[in-house]
This record gives sequence, structure tokens and C-alpha cells, in this order.
Amino acid sequence: MWWSPEWGYRKVQHGTSFLMAVELGRGGPSGRQLLTYSQSANPNSPWYADQTRLYSGKGFDTIKFTERQLKADPNLITYRVGERRR
Repeated sequence: MWWSPEWGYRKVQHGTSFLMAVELGRGGPSGRQLLTYSQSANPNSPWYADQTRLYSGKGFDTIKFTERQLKADPNLITYRVGERRR
């Protein structure tokens, strides 16, 4: 809800969609992120409402910055631009 002098309290039509907090430490950057509207609008997708549930539980995802962090992610998929798929 938001307040307008002319109309009083009104229903919120939109809000935050992406949150990110990053710390630039001695060992490199570290951070947390969240896409509040989730990664998919398809109800059959495993990513449908995933981030919304995380957001409602006050959770965040860890941002992966280093090569080691990226390679450790079991969901990692890489693509090389310009290569033809066979």
C-alpha cells in the first residue's frame, strides 16, 4: 500500500524485483542476490516461484564470483559464443 494526498492509501502495483548486496573484501568480492519474481513464469518449470519462495522466507542466493565457485555449482551450464552445436 502507498499513500497519496489526493487518494489516500492505494494498492501497490509494482516493487523491487532484484536485490543484491556485495562486499569488496581482501579475498575478493562476496555477495548475496535475489530475483523476487523468480526465474520463470512457466508453472511447469522447476524455477517457477523458486526465488519468490526464497524471498518470502527472507533468503538470498550466494553470488558466484570466482572460477572455483562457478565450477563447484552443480547447475553450471556453459556456452561458447560462436561455436556450433553438434
